[in-house]
Amino acid sequence: MANPEKLNPEKLAFFEKYAPIAMEQQQKYGIPASVTLAQMYIESDGGKSKLADKGNNYFGIKCPPGWVAAGKPYSVHNDDKSNEKFCNYSSVEESVLHHSQFLMGKRYAKCRQCASDDYRGWATGLQSAGYATNRNYASMIVNDIETYGLQKYDQMAIQNATQPIGYARGEKVDIGGGRPMTAATTPEPFIAAGTYSLPVDGNVIVTSLFGHRNAPTAGASTEHKGLDIAAKYEDVYSMEKGTVVDVGSDQKSGNYIKIKYERAEGKSYTVSFCHLDNNSIKVRKGDSVEAGDVIARSGATGVGTGPHLHLTVRKDDGQGNNERIDPLDYLAEITVRGNLTGKVQMKGTNEDLLAGRLSTVDVTPTPHEVLLAQQSGKNLTPAQQKNAAQGINLANLAKSNDPLMMLACLMGANGEGLSSGDNIISELISSLFKGAILMGISLDRSGKTAQQDVVAGHQEKPETAEEKSVTLVRRERESVDPDKARELAMMNFDAEYPEESHTVMRQRQLQ
Repeated sequence: MANPEKLNPEKLAFFEKYAPIAMEQQQKYGIPASVTLAQMYIESDGGKSKLADKGNNYFGIKCPPGWVAAGKPYSVHNDDKSNEKFCNYSSVEESVLHHSQFLMGKRYAKCRQCASDDYRGWATGLQSAGYATNRNYASMIVNDIETYGLQKYDQMAIQNATQPIGYARGEKVDIGGGRPMTAATTPEPFIAAGTYSLPVDGNVIVTSLFGHRNAPTAGASTEHKGLDIAAKYEDVYSMEKGTVVDVGSDQKSGNYIKIKYERAEGKSYTVSFCHLDNNSIKVRKGDSVEAGDVIARSGATGVGTGPHLHLTVRKDDGQGNNERIDPLDYLAEITVRGNLTGKVQMKGTNEDLLAGRLSTVDVTPTPHEVLLAQQSGKNLTPAQQKNAAQGINLANLAKSNDPLMMLACLMGANGEGLSSGDNIISELISSLFKGAILMGISLDRSGKTAQQDVVAGHQEKPETAEEKSVTLVRRERESVDPDKARELAMMNFDAEYPEESHTVMRQRQLQ
């Protein structure tokens, strides 16, 4: 913090006045209070802008899709274009709440990977996602935070939190009425817990279905192997966490990206995004992507009648079968898993193309979803709990080298990690520690048993096939160092839950 005598007293008073509101939002959504305050001051010119004065709009938020149609208040101002519509709010608190909800959208998914006291990470993420056109936006935010010592509010919010930080992520609030949102009143599609996203903004309008069709142009297939979506030079989003397996271009598909989305037990979906605009691809082969990451822009490359997005989906069942499927089945799955509110409709008819498919979706949670649910405090549905208990077990642990799978399996084996409770994070921390200890003990015991078997002379007679299998598993266990296994579990905990790790470290320092 700079010398208090050199600080702008009006600016300091502004930050002190709105700090309680910003800290509350940090506790609910995980956005650093310092970032909220700095943005609030910059965007509203310290509360003196026309938007703030006439409509309590302290963050320069424009009307999202559905806002005006729902009869919500707005005002017209010149910005990037003339006569643009901006949201009006009944109070400053309502403006700050909508800002938090706004940052739960697809565009800001990478920001949400940062801890709630990582103001530098959030500032950089906001600039990268295009919150403002000013190239110095991130440095402006950081400068105000460090000059006025706003990071102290981040620590106060964490220390005074009574629930896990970010507990309200995924909830939907109807700005202006306080009522829970429905599909009809949602002003824009939000991602449930930031884990799934539709490929384009708003509703998905389909122009050509999977299967037999009349070829729309020379060179196009009569047996359509994917799904065509109306998208005229629009941002294209990754639909969940995955890995880019190919980026290229050919005469028919034009510019394309292929992303592999993993499932439990070796299963996966590989989605191809085709006809992408020239010079718009933002990822490379081998990149990891999250739901809502902008990967490219739709275009008119390859064979087609105009700019659009073509999706092709292949499903690998983990048993060597890899087949092309109707992309509507995949869209139905992520809609259910992510509780997405955007619709998938046929152009010109508004027919709901997912009707009849949603009820058949397999809701078995992946190990990644189980851990995310625990981290965010969001309980699994009863059906998911049942499937998780049956599907995540020690048999899966024996097949996996993934630390996340190993920890999830260990928690499931002890009847932990899937339960709901008043303090989800506490249960998670306890489960992770117990899982690590259990794994170490199990490995120690298996090593001792192996030594005892050799001493007792159990190998004097020829082994049966079953005994050989048991011996192989035992030898694999003997090659694992229990101490390293426990260390791996702890490292994984620190990486996956940095906020909780920081809390534990602070408690140790105080002791």
